[in-house]
Amino acid sequence: MNGWGVKSNIVFDRRYLNPLKKWWLDIDKIIFFILLGIIIFGLMMTVSASPAIAKKINVEKLFFFKKQAVFAMIAVVLLIAISFLDYEKIKILSLVCLTGSIVLLVAVLFFGSETKGAKRWISVAGFTLQPSEFAKIFFIVFNAFILHKLHKHDWYIKYSVSAALFFIIASLLLLQPDFGMTLIFAVLWASQLFVYGLPLPFILVMVFFVVVGGVSAYLAFPHVEDRINRFLDSGEKNYQVERSLDAFVNGSFFGEGPGNGVVKKFIPDAHTDFIFAVIGEEYGIFSCAVILIIFAYLITRIVRRALEEEDMFVYLSLCGLMLQFIVQTIINVGVSLRLLPTKGMTLPFISYGGSSMIAMAVCFGLILAFTKRKYHRDVDYGNMRLI
Repeated sequence: MNGWGVKSNIVFDRRYLNPLKKWWLDIDKIIFFILLGIIIFGLMMTVSASPAIAKKINVEKLFFFKKQAVFAMIAVVLLIAISFLDYEKIKILSLVCLTGSIVLLVAVLFFGSETKGAKRWISVAGFTLQPSEFAKIFFIVFNAFILHKLHKHDWYIKYSVSAALFFIIASLLLLQPDFGMTLIFAVLWASQLFVYGLPLPFILVMVFFVVVGGVSAYLAFPHVEDRINRFLDSGEKNYQVERSLDAFVNGSFFGEGPGNGVVKKFIPDAHTDFIFAVIGEEYGIFSCAVILIIFAYLITRIVRRALEEEDMFVYLSLCGLMLQFIVQTIINVGVSLRLLPTKGMTLPFISYGGSSMIAMAVCFGLILAFTKRKYHRDVDYGNMRLI
């Protein structure tokens, strides 16, 4: 009704809005603001956790904070920019960026910096990147595109194409060698295929090969054997993990207070792989639980949006992106609590690390793009499993 009691035929159409206003109306603001809050908290933790290591390598106290602040600004810009994209542009982006990531994975083998017998990092335009972090994100999205595009083809065609892509990346990772990241790729790939509708017996066969691969890696790669042995050994060999547990004990329920941690100074990777222990020492186990609850809320919100989705490509992408966030969080927290063997894995948006921060921003930029409000969708679920 208008002001004179006459029914109006004027319809509000978002197409005529300013693009920024349209974006603001359409994105999931709760996810967006939670991410900003986590990034800010991560910068606070970098200030607290990094001075000891900065002193050890003879750089200024805020060296790591300043670098992380730059990474955070780049991450926020990417988060927003990618969330503007529509599905077709995301498909093109995933193809281009996955191709670039594979090229970088090859380049790492020849030009990468070697640490503890493995080549996983490469310098690009003055920045040190870990290509596998980006390959992981774009593999998920492009694999979803493959399964969607070949949905009506014979099963062996679509699964063969998907498997070929996986084995190309897995082979490059094993040549570094990085068995841990290869295992993560395998879990993400198998999970995405399961959600898509791959019969359970095939999944069990894949699990069998993963187990065989794990045993083979233990026997073939000294660094894998060393990490497993240190996980099983409660003595001094597991120095960082033992200090991590000491940090939780010292922090007790409510913590020592911001910046007042003592044990953190004796954890070499306090600002990266063991940032969760620093949170436990300075903010307490209660705050650790709050962070995990916030992460769980993010996950359940994304799951709910995925279950509402009617587009196969988007549904599979959301499931994969959400799962890689879950896997990364579980590994980081599990290592800090001595529930898992050590694996260089950051706590999303909180640990120091440019590759991790930017890759996770790309991940959630895609999630925000996929979860924007939609006004027309073609239903095509096929035989997918609705998780």
